[in-house]
Amino acid sequence: YSQVNTEALRDDNQLPGVQHNLELDFAYISGNTKLIELNGSYRADYVSSSDLYGFFVWKYDRAFEKTKEDFTYKGFGHLRIAKPFMVHTDIEGFLQKEFNHFIDLENRELAGIGLRVNPLKDLYIGSGIMNEMEEYNNLPQKQNFIKSTNYLNYTFKFLEIFEIQNIIYYQFKLKELDDYRILWDGKFTILGLKGVSFHINCHYRYDKNFVSPNYFEISNGLGFQF
Repeated sequence: YSQVNTEALRDDNQLPGVQHNLELDFAYISGNTKLIELNGSYRADYVSSSDLYGFFVWKYDRAFEKTKEDFTYKGFGHLRIAKPFMVHTDIEGFLQKEFNHFIDLENRELAGIGLRVNPLKDLYIGSGIMNEMEEYNNLPQKQNFIKSTNYLNYTFKFLEIFEIQNIIYYQFKLKELDDYRILWDGKFTILGLKGVSFHINCHYRYDKNFVSPNYFEISNGLGFQF
């Protein structure tokens, strides 16, 4: 049902202290129906002098047709704390809470721990384990699983103002190895002046045991960093 690619939420900030980032997107679609979409996100990144670092992300999305009920209503929060463990290897822990009324997800909570390896510049490989709880409006009881999470993250930068990030994310249940999900997230960013940027996001998800296994979306907007 639900899986958020939290690896795509990382930032390459290395400056000590706290930094904030706010993004606001707006879309208006007019055709057989009129659809309005509002997206907002906030993040805080923290780096300490003791090599401990982390980030907090909050996102909220809502889309609705004029004079009708919500078409999309979802949001989530994610907290991650990490610390260098060995050369080019960090150990990290994370917490997450999410809801998505479009897929009847009333509540999703997870906690986990894992390792993140940086074998080459701008290339990261991660693997971990987490406990996940999901509660859906159309299911009689809560779902609890132990899952393995794995990802590959590579960023390519050129001409100082262009950035392309690609992430592949693989997740499966430890007791049901044939129950898996694959994600791909791509982001193209043009960096402007005074912390303003323009971005295009592509997202693809394949869910092995979902009725409609393939899902794709594309969006764009502005970013403001301060």
